[in-house]
Amino acid sequence: MSRRPEGERTADGERAEQPVDSRARFTGRGWAFLGAGALCLLLATWLGRKDVLALALFLGAAPLFAALSLYVVKPRVLLKRGVAPPLVTAGDSAVVRLRVRHRSRRGGSVSGAVAVHETVPEPLGGDRELSVETGGEPAAYTVRPRRRGVYALGPATVRVADPFGLAAELLDASERTSLHVAPDPVELPEISAHRLRESGTDPSRTAQPQPGPDNVTTREYRHGDPMRRVHWAASAKHGQLMVRQEDPRSTRRLTLLLDRDEASWPGERLWAGVLPSTVEFEWAVSFTAAVLEHLTQRETAVHALDASGDPLPRGGADDDDAAPARTRAAAVTDDGAEDARHGLARVRPEPAPGRTRDDPTADDRTADGRTATGGTADGRTAEDMLADRFERDGLVHPVLLVSGDLSAAAAERVLRGTQRAATGSAVLVTTSPGRGADRGPDGAGVLEAAGWSVVVVTASAAPEDAWAQLGSGSRTTGARR
Repeated sequence: MSRRPEGERTADGERAEQPVDSRARFTGRGWAFLGAGALCLLLATWLGRKDVLALALFLGAAPLFAALSLYVVKPRVLLKRGVAPPLVTAGDSAVVRLRVRHRSRRGGSVSGAVAVHETVPEPLGGDRELSVETGGEPAAYTVRPRRRGVYALGPATVRVADPFGLAAELLDASERTSLHVAPDPVELPEISAHRLRESGTDPSRTAQPQPGPDNVTTREYRHGDPMRRVHWAASAKHGQLMVRQEDPRSTRRLTLLLDRDEASWPGERLWAGVLPSTVEFEWAVSFTAAVLEHLTQRETAVHALDASGDPLPRGGADDDDAAPARTRAAAVTDDGAEDARHGLARVRPEPAPGRTRDDPTADDRTADGRTATGGTADGRTAEDMLADRFERDGLVHPVLLVSGDLSAAAAERVLRGTQRAATGSAVLVTTSPGRGADRGPDGAGVLEAAGWSVVVVTASAAPEDAWAQLGSGSRTTGARR
């Protein structure tokens, strides 16, 4: 089966492919019939045999009639692709099933198997050739993504042949199906609470009990509760599964900021499926997933935001629920940690409010309502939006910033936007750490001058080592893998 011509990637990361030529063509068997017919015609002329002439006419007319039948009948195929599950964690497998319905122009069903060429990204194993029984059991193949991102499966090209296999036509089933791959969080080491610079002025920490067995209650297990919250002693006592339910007053809180401003991620571009990214940004996303998993398992509510104050995406859909990003809740608890980690499948570096990719000086609106010169449509900048979020949600808790080559101006904006918070820490993933532990992004010095704890790493550093260095009092480039 001929392959679909492949070109460069488009702006959205998908492969730029040329339309399939759907004209009926002779198969190898059809060309063999034509060749045999031509040979028989020569023999009939030389020998003067009418029976050989009749054989020559039959061999030559059969593939021509087959091609004409495909042109007249105009076969139609409906390809349905299903992915189970549609959202996986990096390293896990997903099963893709293809079901084909083959109909003629008059609406009648056509039985038999058809050949399908499925377009599959190289990180998922490359294109597949499948034989699918029309109207029968679906054909399936397995993919095992190793890197987080959003991957486009398809389009597919279906090869429809006549019953004798003399002519075939390629039909383009152009629909794509998305597979969302969430980052696989690494296990982080235990660090003491003061390492994240928790403040004694934090109202959520003053005059409130500390987490402990005295303020842990139990309730009956409900479908969807994480098994790690099962209280086995209480379950044995009551004869049914019971889960821990901590006193909400004892919950620790942290504001986690993932900087998605593309200006902070100038490294060499790579693709997370169809999403543009860099090696440094992928490290930051993996670190963010690990922090979310680590802290929420330890009864910490994490307010997960980007540097503009918008909550990080949730779940695996291309678009979140109908609620605008600015009004969605940002707090992530143990129950919602998996949903928040799944949302990290589709984060990407983007222009901050006030800039566009094509023209930083243009005064036009982007797709999300932001304007190029005035931030959002109402004139607010990313700094204003971040400060508004801290004001609205009362975020006075410690801040952990995950950024890249943060500029001094960007660091100043973060400080002004998070001024309600008493203290902060930052992990900066730089493309060029320089020589010595004191070299790093310009924004590192600005944050340190404001009393923040800063860890500077490269993308070769281990996330667990960077986490262990938080609050150590000295800037470090982190241990390498």
